[in-house]
Amino acid sequence: MIKFVRQWIIDTLGFSKSEANGTLVLILITFLTAVLPKIYLIQSHSNQESFSADRESLSKWGKELESFLELKEPEKTQIPLAKVESKSFPFDPNTASLQDLTDLGFSERVATNLINYREHGGQFKVKGDLSKIYGISKARVQELWNQIQLPEEHTPDEAKPEPSEKIIVAKERFDINYASATDLQAIRGIGPVLSERIVAFRSKLGGFYSGDQLHEVYGLAPDVIDRLLELAVFTGEVQKININTDSLNHLYTHPYIDYNLARAIVSFRKQQGRLDSVSQIKPIKILSDSLYQKIYPYLSPNP
Repeated sequence: MIKFVRQWIIDTLGFSKSEANGTLVLILITFLTAVLPKIYLIQSHSNQESFSADRESLSKWGKELESFLELKEPEKTQIPLAKVESKSFPFDPNTASLQDLTDLGFSERVATNLINYREHGGQFKVKGDLSKIYGISKARVQELWNQIQLPEEHTPDEAKPEPSEKIIVAKERFDINYASATDLQAIRGIGPVLSERIVAFRSKLGGFYSGDQLHEVYGLAPDVIDRLLELAVFTGEVQKININTDSLNHLYTHPYIDYNLARAIVSFRKQQGRLDSVSQIKPIKILSDSLYQKIYPYLSPNP
């Protein structure tokens, strides 16, 4: 059949054999392009109709099964819970038994908690103390208020004294640079921690020369500083650092002198030779005037 059509194309149109073959391929592609989509649509429509029919059948079967199960399911009967009736009678939570507490409407667990609290030294002094027990709310205490055989409030004798701050007042003035940690605790607001911190900072400085330095002590409140200044004496006697002989390591252990400044002082004295006064280090570039005023009392050109 194909040979006949190819020969017809050659004879009629005057095509060569290869041109005739190409024409046949083109006709075949055109046919497939036009016909195959229609065939696919027809087949898909048929499958969709089949799927829809199956889905309707499955849905119908499911509804029949549900109705069958509903007919077979036994009716659920609700069993009413037994209501626990609580009694009402006067009681002292310090002496009430487990049975008394459960009769009052407390669960066995809460009643056990209350008894355990008593056995471990706990005591109920007023009615409101009953709410200390886990599981007993303040609202429940109010419901039982008239039955609780305890006073409503603490009596003056039983009232707990409010904790007061231990106040120790120093009566004599003292030299801040010779006071011990115990001496400093005589100031109200200075305890063991702060007193040790003051002494440690004083040791690093080489002594205090001004009351303003107390503000540099970590944790020392302004009002405590004011009380300390009322009694502390600042004589200005501090340990000196020799700018001519002390080593770099010794220089920068001082809180006001960091490593860079210590190295600059050592380099400066090597260049200048022996320094006759502290003011001679002022030309050091990294030494500001404010810093110079802070470290000046601790420096000396003499051994």
